[in-house]
Amino acid sequence: MEKADPAQKLYTRLRLWEFPDEYVIEPTDGSSGSSLSISRVDGSIKLIDDIPQCTSLRVPKIQTIFGVVGLLKLLAGRFFLSKT
Repeated sequence: MEKADPAQKLYTRLRLWEFPDEYVIEPTDGSSGSSLSISRVDGSIKLIDDIPQCTSLRVPKIQTIFGVVGLLKLLAGRFFLSKT
């Protein structure tokens, strides 16, 4: 049986930042891992080191989540599924 890479970690608590153009999932369980950015425009996913700037025009909704279930693409747009 193959051992898991210690650099990969499962997080138990995350913070979801809902911006108008992207979702950002930030680990909040005491580690300093990268955050996950998911574009609401095209669904592209990338790792980022810093949370994007908040402005008066770009105010995020912030909530605690406990996992990411997946992304769902519908005719009406893309939806992010999380476990709260």
